[in-house]
Amino acid sequence: MGRLQVFDFKNHTEQSFEFGPQINAITGLNGSGKTNILDAIYYLSNTKSFFNGIDQQLIRTGAAFFSLHGWFVDESEYDILISFTDKSKKTVKKNGKTYSRLLDHIGLIQSVFITPYDISLVLDGSEDRRRFMDYTLCQTNREYLENLSFYKKIQDQRNAFLKKCEGRYVDPDVLESFDARLIPSAGKIFATRKQFIADFMPWFYEFYSFLSGNNEQVNIEYLSELHEKEFSEILDDNRERDRILMRTSSGIHKDDLDLNINGFPLKKMGSQGQIKSFVIAMKLAQYRFFLEKTGHKPLLLLDDIFEKIDAQRAGKLMELVANDYFGQIFITDTHAERVKHHLEHVNANKMYFSL
Repeated sequence: MGRLQVFDFKNHTEQSFEFGPQINAITGLNGSGKTNILDAIYYLSNTKSFFNGIDQQLIRTGAAFFSLHGWFVDESEYDILISFTDKSKKTVKKNGKTYSRLLDHIGLIQSVFITPYDISLVLDGSEDRRRFMDYTLCQTNREYLENLSFYKKIQDQRNAFLKKCEGRYVDPDVLESFDARLIPSAGKIFATRKQFIADFMPWFYEFYSFLSGNNEQVNIEYLSELHEKEFSEILDDNRERDRILMRTSSGIHKDDLDLNINGFPLKKMGSQGQIKSFVIAMKLAQYRFFLEKTGHKPLLLLDDIFEKIDAQRAGKLMELVANDYFGQIFITDTHAERVKHHLEHVNANKMYFSL
């Protein structure tokens, strides 16, 4: 990314940046909006915020809209302009042309966001871990993106039908018509997720071992009912349950990732340091996955990373980002001198910005 302009986004009235090609450090006090600048970059990549799925809440208090304008340079040049009004209208333009579907922008620019909030991957529910898988695959696999979008659409329609039939007869033919459309897309999603874990794990092991500096046994297992049964059988087995609950109670939308260390659940047995190393390794493996699948270096966004991890892990992380296969990096911190200290031995072009 060469240039960024932000208007009425979160706490920023107007900001403009000319970024360098390698490391860009943004410093300022808590509440100055450092993280919001990273989120603006992420939004331009993905047409949504990393932190808040409600666009209305991203408009600066008292303003009528927000807009984000970014100029990206890789093998191609992209001028991306996104605006959202308080009338709930979002417009996304690439090189002056409006997308007819927001989905068509996904995968154009990959970004990896490492933030203290990533511990939700370990501590929170399965939705966060599915979102990690889905985000990674949607960025690199157009067929997966289309299948996932279609599955969610038909699932919503099936749920609406079941809710409409509350306490009344459920026509099995109508239900089967939904199932016939869900089953093929679910099978493709399952197969792609299964292959993803196989591809992802060697990079995850490599990064975790480097960051932790020890021989702990870590593992990520893909959990899905489709390992045991065909989706058609699962739907048949749960018809009565679905009728009572008025929703589709089983399927790939319930998949999860089981995170383990030394044979035990990471959530219960992992120390703070182990959990931090685990989630950072997951994000770095995500970066490597993007790079291998697309041939392009993603944007790496590091939010308050020196505040939340110990000096040893921070040093290891900086040693990694000095590697040639990392491209443009954005780092935020509350202390300018601390950032300079951590970056002093990194042989790269560095630019510093203060809010």
